[in-house]
Order: sequence, then structure tokens, then C-alpha cells
Amino acid sequence: MPVRATRRSLLLSAPLAALAAATACGSQSSGATTSGSTAAGTAAADAFPVEVQHALGTTTVEAAPDRIVTWGWGSQDVVWALGLQPVGVPEVTYGGEDGAYPWWEGHYDPSATTSIGASETGEVPFEAIAELAPDLVLAVNSGLTEQDWDTLAQVAPTVAYPDQPWQTTWQDQAKLIGQAVGKAQEAEDLVAKAEADVAARAAANPQLEGKTFAYVYATAAGLSVYLPGDSRVDTLHGLGLVDAPGVTALAQSSEAFYVEVAKERVRDLDCDVLVGYGELTLEQLSADPVYATMPAVANGAVVWLTDENLIAATSTTLLNLPWQLDRTVPMLADAAAAAEAAA
Repeated sequence: MPVRATRRSLLLSAPLAALAAATACGSQSSGATTSGSTAAGTAAADAFPVEVQHALGTTTVEAAPDRIVTWGWGSQDVVWALGLQPVGVPEVTYGGEDGAYPWWEGHYDPSATTSIGASETGEVPFEAIAELAPDLVLAVNSGLTEQDWDTLAQVAPTVAYPDQPWQTTWQDQAKLIGQAVGKAQEAEDLVAKAEADVAARAAANPQLEGKTFAYVYATAAGLSVYLPGDSRVDTLHGLGLVDAPGVTALAQSSEAFYVEVAKERVRDLDCDVLVGYGELTLEQLSADPVYATMPAVANGAVVWLTDENLIAATSTTLLNLPWQLDRTVPMLADAAAAAEAAA
């Protein structure tokens, strides 16, 4: 998911006639058969047709897809985890190396998969998607508008998010995609295995249990605070941490995935452990006379992320979860110990 994703309000920009033409042209391409068709053929034939309900409607997938395009954040990770190969994925614009994230190793094949644009812009690349002649578009954690979905549905069956844009849990993302590609039970099993891994890491680090936290993006002017429902926050819940009271209060008054808090109100976010990243370094945060009054900052109970790949990975997906936790859990444990020492 984008680092600070914005909801899109752009008007439809690609005429349906152009999309139809691009789709027809793409379907005649000599590249129409890829490694995706071979992998997708492993889906159970008797699973289809399937109907997938989501916030923007109901999508019917008539047969096992073999030309999957993903949009938004993380859907391609689930497709790969299920042993399939998408023909189109969003462009990597934050972190990554050579257009790929570290946890894509062994999955991403640039000869079979095309980068179609940056999802954080909010502008859906309708024509680029249509040119790939997809038979399924997965935008399960995205900012699609109803108009976007209507347009994409003219190209291929399109599955959107289950409730709110950019607020799909990694579990729901995996289950919806599993259903759409005819691998519902396999997706359920992968989610259960991943949840067991999170639980095991929590049990191995009991100092995390009950510690209050806030996950923030920091600037010199204030904080953006991620709220429950965002995967960055929900993953930490799985490890035993709990929302700071101020975060709970903010969540009660907003349906967004983050809210802005002015610098003079940062003490509303007092917590045991502060997790974050942003325009400030940890040294700058600690030296700031306002931020330094926050208990977590004063106590050295801060997990400050600087690796763009790791920051991106905290927007959890089924595939990046172990890569993320291998790196964040030790830092969280150290911060929790600092909070305990200061108590």
C-alpha cells in the first residue's frame, strides 16, 4: 500500500471505446499466453463459476483466470503466494530494487509480468490494464471509486475491497483473492499458518503484551496517525500491543485509515511504544522540544523505521509478513523493554 495513500477523486479519463479497442488488440497479441496460464490452470475447475461480493458490487468469475492483473497494494503478493503468476502489477515507486521488493524473490518474473503504473497516484491506468487483455482484475486493497470499478468491469471481472478503500486486512485480502481464483481453501490454510506464526512470535515476546502504541508518520509540523483497520496497526495488535487511548479516540471519530494530529496535540498520543517513520530522523525527533515530551520518546521506547522496504512491508500482505516480522519484532521487543525499565 502507498506510504501515505490518498483517496482518489479524479474523473474518468479513459473512454470505454478506447478500452474496448485496447482489449481486443491485446487479446490478439502473440504474448497472450504466459506462465500465468500454466499456473492458473492448477485452480480447481469445479470451483467455478464463483461470485465474489465486495463493497462496489458482486463479481462473477466464470472460469479459472489465466491473465490476472492486480491493482492497489498487495494483491500480487497473494496471487504469488497461491502459486499463480499475474500478467500485470502496480509499479514499485517506494523502496524496492530493480522494480521489485525483496519478498518478491522467487515469485516475480519480469518477463511474464508487466508494471502498469503507480497505485498511489489514485489514477487507474485503464488503457494499460486493457492492453494486457486480463480475464480478472484484483483491486482488493485499493482506492477504486465506483466509477473506476464500472469502467474496469467493461474490461474484465474486477474484485474490489470488502468495505472501505485502502482498509482491507491482509487476511480478508487473501481470502477474497483465494475465492476469486478458485483456491479458497488454500488461501484459508495460508492465512491460518501466517496467523499461527504471528501468535508464536507474540508468545516468544511476552513483554509486548498490553503495551500501548501509536504508529505515526512524522513531520516538523505534526503527526499522521494510522488507525485500527490499517494493516500497519492491525499487525501490531496480533503481536499483543494495544492502541494508545488517544488512537482509540481518534478512530471513533474517523472512518479514514489515518488522521492528522497537530504538533501541539501530540501528547494526546501518549503511549508506551512509538512506532513510526517520516521526514524526521530519530535524532531530530528526540531533539525536538515538543516531541521529546512524549513518554515513549523520552524513554527511548521508539521503533523508528528508515529502510523503505521495511516501511512498505509494514503494510502487511500474506507474502511480506514473515519478512517484516523478522525485522520488526526484535526492535519492538527492545522498545517494550525500554518502556518497562522506565515504568
